[in-house]
Amino acid sequence: MCEINNRCNGSFAIHSTLQRHGTVQQQTKTMLLYNHMLPHRVSSKFRSIFLALLVSFTPLLTFSGWTQDTQQPIGITEELRHDVQFLTAPELMGRGVDTSGIKLARDYVAGEFARAGLRPGGDDGTFFQPFDVVVGVTVSQPSSLTLNQNESLELSKDWIPLGLSKSDNVQGELVFAGYGITVKENGYDDYTGINVKGKIVLILRYEPPPKDEKSPFKTPPEYSVHAALRTKANNARDHGAIGMILVDLNHDNQDQPELLSTGNSLWRGGNSLVAAQVRRGVLEKWLNSRGVSLNGLKEKIDGTGKPGSMTIPGAPVNLQVTLKENHERAENVVGLLPGADPDLRDQRVVIGAHYDHLGFGHFGALDRQAEGKVHPGADDNASGTAVLMEVARRIAKLPVKPGRTIVFAAFSGEELGLYGSRHFIEHRDSTAAIKTMINLDMVGRLRENRVTVFGARSGENLSALVTRSARGLGLEVTESNDVGRSDHMSFYSKKIPVLHFFTGTHGDYHRATDTWEKLNFEGMARISDLVMATALDIANSKEPIHFVSLPSRSPPKMGSAGGVGVYLGTIPDYGAVANGVRLAGVSSGSPAAQAGLREGDVIVRVGDKAIQNIEDLTDALQAHKSGDQVNVVVLRAGATVTLRATLSSRG
Repeated sequence: MCEINNRCNGSFAIHSTLQRHGTVQQQTKTMLLYNHMLPHRVSSKFRSIFLALLVSFTPLLTFSGWTQDTQQPIGITEELRHDVQFLTAPELMGRGVDTSGIKLARDYVAGEFARAGLRPGGDDGTFFQPFDVVVGVTVSQPSSLTLNQNESLELSKDWIPLGLSKSDNVQGELVFAGYGITVKENGYDDYTGINVKGKIVLILRYEPPPKDEKSPFKTPPEYSVHAALRTKANNARDHGAIGMILVDLNHDNQDQPELLSTGNSLWRGGNSLVAAQVRRGVLEKWLNSRGVSLNGLKEKIDGTGKPGSMTIPGAPVNLQVTLKENHERAENVVGLLPGADPDLRDQRVVIGAHYDHLGFGHFGALDRQAEGKVHPGADDNASGTAVLMEVARRIAKLPVKPGRTIVFAAFSGEELGLYGSRHFIEHRDSTAAIKTMINLDMVGRLRENRVTVFGARSGENLSALVTRSARGLGLEVTESNDVGRSDHMSFYSKKIPVLHFFTGTHGDYHRATDTWEKLNFEGMARISDLVMATALDIANSKEPIHFVSLPSRSPPKMGSAGGVGVYLGTIPDYGAVANGVRLAGVSSGSPAAQAGLREGDVIVRVGDKAIQNIEDLTDALQAHKSGDQVNVVVLRAGATVTLRATLSSRG
């Protein structure tokens, strides 16, 4: 508790904490409430530590009635600050689904819902809605790598499977394929002049240095999509390779291991081929004996800007990888505020935010140097979780309750693939009762009074409603034609109108530097005003918001799949688990709609390129230009359907 207090510049001193929580009797009542909510399996020592933390961080129980024309209730900014500081404390371990810290976050949110007076909305009369999620993979036996039919290399010392690998046993000749990159529009293709079909490719990590400002490559520590492991694996697969071996010739940091962990190399969009990483020294020694210098090949590529791929004679490889999925139990936290109108109370408005983050940064983090460090996730998404709890507290204290029932849902598993929101929507007795979903994801960095809203055109008159509320609060709304990629997507795919409030990206996104000190808490208070006003308007309207599809005009680069200047108009279901890209819908009037694509289709091929994930679809479209006609193969109700689409330009 003292360590946390020190982080807060003394604002959590015991004296001020007592003042903040009122009488001893009130504090005791709060502690008993949390103690009752803690799982019985928690040890007494852990229970004591957790309750001590809660005394320091439990927000102020002072509320007032709210109207858009009055000032914010006293203490809202501090409420938000305390919530975020708790959620980002080191003891919560970055709220990774595979950490014990997320249980602290789960119980804290449930405690706030209970204290606000919400009814449990989870399973079995609790606030919790459990589900299982894949958090990683474990290397199992048999797993082996043999070079030139000699003794197998030592697992974890000389080599390691990549987390994105599929489980299989492959044998083949080794072919050096440079960086494994194909960017034909820029005249660069590592696969030119070599045949890798049925063979195993040896790939350099990262990408060549850029030669000029027009280069598709970037200068470290920034990297283009071509340097991504998944891009290299997909490209190798598309060229017919059966396996891939990665080698890192750039590694010079003795504080970081050369071999990537399976968590750091994990990819959840489908497994392309058998893949592994081999230690640099092992490969260099083996290839030097065959007259091949890896460093020499790399220097040639980097110096000339041209591929230097080659077949390596007499270099057979046997690679076997067995990976088993690791599952963890995660929980959504769900609270209900019953509606007051007998005619509307069976209808629901869902306000949600994901409370999980990246944990120690082993998967999804953008700075590998920080792997193993706590990624606090202040903006992503302690900010949204704090605003969710604040809106729940304020609405629950209103003297006149809203007409429709409001469901407050803190989702888990978002960072791993929208697991929580998908479980929530797929385990409702009826989704028809949900009339609108409001999502809060990264709302902590309001700048120049501007807030981006995704999905505002997914419901009739929804855009005007949000704009009117924002204008009354002095906020400027930037609407996106795109749905966006967060938990609200799970609802949009069920034809439920959605709103996603978002205050913008920044350089700390998915990095250990996303800390609470950088948040705009006054801005978060204003976002809570906007969300509250919007939710109450929707909850009290006599007529529900009716769902509409996205408008026909081309979306911006973020969102719907398409290359630079090329537009298809598909709306991917980002949370779907499928071998291909499942569609949540298509933009009306778009090339996809005109070709006959529709919701539920799973795209498995575009032209001559197989589609396994959203990156494949993006790559396939990038290879075309506006006006090109392409065959789009989809799976529909178990049948294979081929459609013809004419691509158009963006905007």
